[in-house]
Parts: sequence; C-alpha cells; structure tokens
Amino acid sequence: MDLNRLKRIKEIIAVLNKHGLGRYLPQTLFKKFGIKKTTEENAETALEKNIREAFEELGTTFIKLGQMMSLRSDIIPASMAEEFKKLTDNVKPIAFDRIKPIIESELCAEIDDVFSEFDENPIAAASISQVYGATLKETGEKVVVKVRKPGITETIRDDMALIFTIAHYINKTSYSKNIDFEAIAEEFFHTMNMELDLMLEKSNNEKFVKNFNSPKWSWLHFPKMFGTLCTDKILVMERIFALKLDDVIKPENKENFDRKVIAGRGAEVLMKMILNDGFFHADLHEGNIFFKENNEIAIIDTGMCGYIDKFMRSKLADLFIAFVAKDWEKTARICLELSENGEIDDKELFVRDLRNIFEDLPDNLAEINTAEVVGKISGVIFKYKLKVPRELTQLIRSFSMIEGLCRKLDPDFELLTVAGKLSKEIIMQKFSPENIAAEAAGAIEKIVDTVHTLPNTVTNITEKLENGTIQHRIMVILNDSERRFVSKMVTRTAAAFLMTGTLIAGGFMTGKLFTADLTVFFVSLLLFFSTFLKDKN
Repeated sequence: MDLNRLKRIKEIIAVLNKHGLGRYLPQTLFKKFGIKKTTEENAETALEKNIREAFEELGTTFIKLGQMMSLRSDIIPASMAEEFKKLTDNVKPIAFDRIKPIIESELCAEIDDVFSEFDENPIAAASISQVYGATLKETGEKVVVKVRKPGITETIRDDMALIFTIAHYINKTSYSKNIDFEAIAEEFFHTMNMELDLMLEKSNNEKFVKNFNSPKWSWLHFPKMFGTLCTDKILVMERIFALKLDDVIKPENKENFDRKVIAGRGAEVLMKMILNDGFFHADLHEGNIFFKENNEIAIIDTGMCGYIDKFMRSKLADLFIAFVAKDWEKTARICLELSENGEIDDKELFVRDLRNIFEDLPDNLAEINTAEVVGKISGVIFKYKLKVPRELTQLIRSFSMIEGLCRKLDPDFELLTVAGKLSKEIIMQKFSPENIAAEAAGAIEKIVDTVHTLPNTVTNITEKLENGTIQHRIMVILNDSERRFVSKMVTRTAAAFLMTGTLIAGGFMTGKLFTADLTVFFVSLLLFFSTFLKDKN
C-alpha cells in the first residue's frame, strides 16, 4: 500500500474518532497509526449526526456517498437517511491557473486559438467539475465549457477502494444485520463513475435529443454538443440563456409564463422518459431545468441517467393507474413485484402494512407529499428486507424532484393524476392496430427463422431418441411401450409445428409458398404420417 493511501486511512480514522465513531473501529487500527482513541463517547441517539458531520469533514467522496444514501431509506434506517439529506455540495472554486492546462491539453490548442472570449470566473463550481462561459472563435456561438477538476478522479477512486475495504469489514460485524454495506459501496461506485465520465454526459444528451426529436416536443431543448471539442475531461456545449424556476415564479414574470402549462409539460417529459423510452434523467433538480419564452423548457447536466426495462415500465404504468384508482391492494402487490427479491415470508402482512399507509392518504392527490409517502414505503421495505433496484430509486428521486417543481409552479398540480392518465394512453397505444400489426410481423419473422432452422434440431432430437441418448438421461424410468409413445409424440408435434409454421410464414409473408418452404412442408407431412405406419408394425 502506497504512502498516500496510508496517509488517507489515518486521516479517515482520525476524523471518525473525532466525531465519536472510534468505538466502531478495531483497537489495532489505533495502535498501528498511532492515534489516541477518544474516551468521550457521544450519546447513541447522536449516531446519525456524528456520521453526517464526519462525512462533511472527509470531503467530496464521502459527501457524495451520504447524498446517495439519503435516497436509500429502503436499505438504511429512515433517521439516518433524513440526516444525510442535510449534506450539501457547496464547494469553493479552484483557481483558473489549475484549470487552464487541462483545457488546453484536451483541445490540443491554446484557449485563444479556440475561443474569442473566455471568462475565467466560473459560472458554477461543484465537487467534480467547474463550468465557464466562452465564445467560439470560428462561429461566434456562445458556449459553456465544463471541466473536470484536476486529480479528482484519483482522489475519488482511492477513497472508493478504502470505502470497499471498510464496507467489507463492517459486513462481518453485527452492525450489518439489516444493511448490506458492500452493496451500498457497489452502487456508489457505479454512480461516481457515471459522474466522472463527461463523455457519458455527452452520449446521454444526444440520446435525449434523439428521443424528443419530433414537432410535438419543439418546446423542449437540450444543449447542442460540439463533439470535436469534447473529451472525457471537458465538454463544450451550447450556452442556454433562460430563467431558473425561482425567477419564473416571481410576481413580475407572471404574465410572461403560463405556469400550469409549464408544470404539465415538465410532468409529460418525465413520463415519456419513464414509460415510453425507458431512459430518464436521474438528477432533475431545479438547477438543471431552465425556462424560456413561450413556456419552453431546457434541461442540462445529463450525466446521471437511468434505464428501466419493458417489464418495469409495464409495472410502473400499472402502478400509476392502480394508485390513482386507489386500488391499494393492487398497488401494494405491484410494489412487491418491483423488488429484486419479491419472495418474503408473509406477503399478506406486507400488503397490509402498505395498505395502511395508502389508506391514510388525503383524497386530493395535490395534497400528497410524494417524498413523505416514499419515505414511509421505504420504511416498510426496510422492515421486510426487500431490495429495490437502483434504477427504481433513481426514478423515485426524479419523480419527487419534478413533483416539487410542478407544485411550485402550480400548487394544485397532481403529478400522479398525469402519470395515471399517460399510463392509460400508453397501454391503449399498445393495442392499436399499428402496434398489433408490428408485433404480428415480428412474430411471423421469428416463425420463418424457426421454420428454416428447426429441421436440423428435430433431426438431432429424433436421432437421440432413437439411439437412446435422451432415453438414458431422461426416460430411464419409462418402459419400452412408454418410450415409443413419447418418441412418436415428439416427432408428431415437431412435424405438425413445421407444417403449420411453413404455411403461416409462406402465406403471410409473401402470399405464396417458396420452393424451400414446400419442401419443408412435404417432408414434415411424410414424417408425421410415418409415425402412424409404425403403429401397425
């Protein structure tokens, strides 16, 4: 282990010890690093606060870890998740003379050769990157330049290695009875890698542009990326001049924006991402959403995104519909189905606990605080030790953020009603003539492929049935008569399938049968009837 890592371990131990957490560390560590163990122990009730304060002092990696864990009250106690919400990412910008060499190295040119103007004072500074305003020399376009801070990757990854080590150790203690610390570390590692890779942000941005590339979404904007100037350390993108939410809701801007329209559009964007595309922005806080004239919306900072498969999208649509319909029994059961380990000892008790939460909700959906409800549901999930997929956690976070934004714009806005309505529309679209025809064509195409590849498979199966390969492995318990019966039934079924598939494929796809298809059909027919001739012998 190198000197820098040893130094960092000593620093972490000292900070944890300072905040009354030394009692959770083995005595050998204190002896090895020459640290005097704190004798004054804080009260047990202050544990969450002690951990949060230690994370703040330990810096970027641990602050990010705490922020991620604040969203996971399904795997950590709710009191700890609530305390972690107090962690802030406010950091002072680093000097431009440390940023400039990175920009010029990545662009393979001096700043003055690429930009006619470059403001050395950052527009924004975060723990991982800083953002600057500039003007392209070649085109005169206004852009922003996002730069990853020097050394931040190495710092975070070194800390991550230590976090994995700590998590592995804690998982062997009694403190891991209800919490899988290694799973938390794994999730955090995945999240941080996404944030560190600026090219991933560019790729995600381009996916959103493609997904919303239709006249229907002309009011939605994602910044244009200047691909030849982008690397994994810097991004050069269109600068969007627009207002933030706090400006939009000011009294003087009341006539310039239709807040109800904007709220509806924001909800519709998220629902399309979730239910249609299965690819959504996982960090939709107010700082990443801007508003322009004519109620237009712009979304930036697409580094954090999530994917959900067709199964989860279908279940979410069912969930929204069931929730709006106040079918609490179905809502609870869908929640169980969405977990990664849906098998629990007492499903009925789980459903009852969730139903109790839902039945206490106000009738007016606009009065429901989604974040509060999610917190209560997470408490039940934690109680039954269910595992919630990471993507679902990200989705809930985005849903809560958009709901908060929409409520600021329109206090009577019901995001859940919009979600239920759009879910019904999406489900109805699945049964439209166009979609049914498309699915039928896909199914027929698969049949055609199967028809042309199945003869070899059937031949192999038949040979194995005849020479005893399958008989000895599977049919050992059958007598001769039973084995002959099974062999004939397999042959007849395969032959019948071939005949049917050939007719369907040939007839539907071309309106006539090809020579190859006719050959397959007649061979299958002979094979089918040959099994009856054997019966007479």
